[in-house]
Amino acid sequence: MPKALDFGGASSPAKKVFEITSFAGIDLSSAPADIDKRRSPDAPNMMPDALGNPVKRPGFEITGSFEKRINGCFFLGEHRVIHAGESLFLDGNEIWEGMNDEISSAQVIGNKLFIFDGFEALVFDGNDAHPLAEDAYIPTVLISKNADEAERITVLKGDGVSTEFILEHEPKTVESVTLNGENVTPTFEGHRVKFAVAPEKDAEIKISAVFSQEPGGSLLEDFNLLSRKWKESFLCDTGTEQDFTLSKQNLSYTAVRAWIMDDNGEMQEKKEEEDFTVDRDAGKIHFINPIPKTPVTGQDNLIIEAEKYFEGYENKINYCRKSISFDTGGATTRIFVCGNPETPEQDFWCAANDPTYWPDTFYSNLSGEIAGYSIIGDRLATYIADPKDGRSIAIRKAYLDESGNTSFPIEKYIQGEKAVPANGFVFMDAEQLFLTERGVYALTTEDISGEKYTQNRSFYINKVFCEEELLKAFCAKWKQFYVIAVGGKLYLLDSSQKSYQRGEPLSSFQYECYLWTGIDARILWEEDGELFFGDSEGNICRFTEGRYSDNGKAINAYWTVPDFSGGSFWKNKTVRMVAIEAAAFPQNEIRLESTKNGFWEVLREWKGKISFFSWESLNWANFTWSGNTKPRTLTLKTKIKKFDKTSFRIVCDKENMAFGLYGFALEYTENGRYKK
Repeated sequence: MPKALDFGGASSPAKKVFEITSFAGIDLSSAPADIDKRRSPDAPNMMPDALGNPVKRPGFEITGSFEKRINGCFFLGEHRVIHAGESLFLDGNEIWEGMNDEISSAQVIGNKLFIFDGFEALVFDGNDAHPLAEDAYIPTVLISKNADEAERITVLKGDGVSTEFILEHEPKTVESVTLNGENVTPTFEGHRVKFAVAPEKDAEIKISAVFSQEPGGSLLEDFNLLSRKWKESFLCDTGTEQDFTLSKQNLSYTAVRAWIMDDNGEMQEKKEEEDFTVDRDAGKIHFINPIPKTPVTGQDNLIIEAEKYFEGYENKINYCRKSISFDTGGATTRIFVCGNPETPEQDFWCAANDPTYWPDTFYSNLSGEIAGYSIIGDRLATYIADPKDGRSIAIRKAYLDESGNTSFPIEKYIQGEKAVPANGFVFMDAEQLFLTERGVYALTTEDISGEKYTQNRSFYINKVFCEEELLKAFCAKWKQFYVIAVGGKLYLLDSSQKSYQRGEPLSSFQYECYLWTGIDARILWEEDGELFFGDSEGNICRFTEGRYSDNGKAINAYWTVPDFSGGSFWKNKTVRMVAIEAAAFPQNEIRLESTKNGFWEVLREWKGKISFFSWESLNWANFTWSGNTKPRTLTLKTKIKKFDKTSFRIVCDKENMAFGLYGFALEYTENGRYKK
């Protein structure tokens, strides 16, 4: 019998598995072939859960509307203060109108809120708001000054020989001269007094004359940039002083005020025209009656308060829009301000615990436009937007001298990327993050104490993020996230997830990143653990956990798996099974898509199977009696044939539907060379 031919069995290609069981953030910067499978090249509106797995972000709802774009949100005690358009609102009610319609800043000192909008600095006291200049402190700039002239008695002794005596000062007028008590009439020539006959030895010569005096005085306080008024005090110790010259001329027409000490040591106010007259051009004050001799020896007994318009003074502070509170030891008892477009390289600071007093000597000139501030430990970091020498961060520390005066000299400079002058300075954990044209950079305490440069923290989004109009960006801290609002999007850097990226060798680590879309956030803030934003339409919006729609609009969220090319990129691949481990939610609906010829196609949808019953989220269209809250494993038998690479994404874009991804896997085979 002929022997049967054995052609041998053609073996089936071995099945292989591609699996992702842990996830990170997005990667918008790497080439497709270099993206770690844990990250996604395209995953809008996702965020990490407590374990770092991607879940759909919460939606927002409108909680209030002001019909004008939102420029600031501040808090004082239980009060929320909103700057919208050109108005200021307290708990929803307008309390001030006429502000600058630009993003503002504010600081709390004591029990008041101080707001800087670039037009007119305001103060909110818990009930009402008004210009800060109205409360401006009136400094006493000079003390122990002299009157223009005073009548004084000079006592001389004769020697029996001399007929001529020299006075220390030339008298303006001579009231009387006595020789041993008898009136005499010597001759006066300047400083010289001449007698016809030499007075006897030890004869007492008394000369009563009016002498001109130098103003003298000691500097006590500086002029206040926010106040047109100041005070000067005088020591009147003869009871003859009537004329006084102030340190400034061309006084304003506001009434000059004066106070004279009475016999009990109390200051009594006197009035212009009734008690004294004013020569405003010359800055001179003439009292109708002489000022009584001070009842307390050596103590000033006359105070004069005047007003003068100092051109540009008030606007040095009013035109500033950026601020921070800082003082000795890192305390928050002074306010520093900058951002005045007329003097972009200058900043100013107020007196300790008194934002009504901005001494005209309390300022710094830096090497370029000041972009903003941050506090690192007990030091103030000042960021320079356009440094002329590459030194982009000035580090200042409070210095207290032996006299108790505080100054803020520059301790050192740090080189690094220059900051974008936007609202981008946020302290996260142990480092300060700020925006640059090359992404988000960090300044750490090690940078302050050592010789390190600033470090990049946003590698995974830089390629896209750096194309945004960063001058309009606004940043805030929310939980562990550094959140950046720009271009209708939110970029989130997760400070709890760090990784090393070889593309940034000078940076010790990178933060994982996420991207939210469809959000017109003009400003951001965290309130009671929730993220809020104000938009350009005047709405106040709040992201709420468990909400999966944006004010009634569906959120388009999905997670794209990096391009899949199997074990050998040059072989044909055939996918036979896809598995997804999805989080269970009361309302949960997802679909799986893959690319074919550059277009996305739906492979499968899952609805009630991945939901569980909840009365609070009851939806008859997606009803289930299941009480299983555990993650669900979803599998799909399929056959995607003869491709070199493909992509998959899991989509959740229906209103009020949630999504969370815990795992993704493919079962596939490779066979033969790919031909196109």
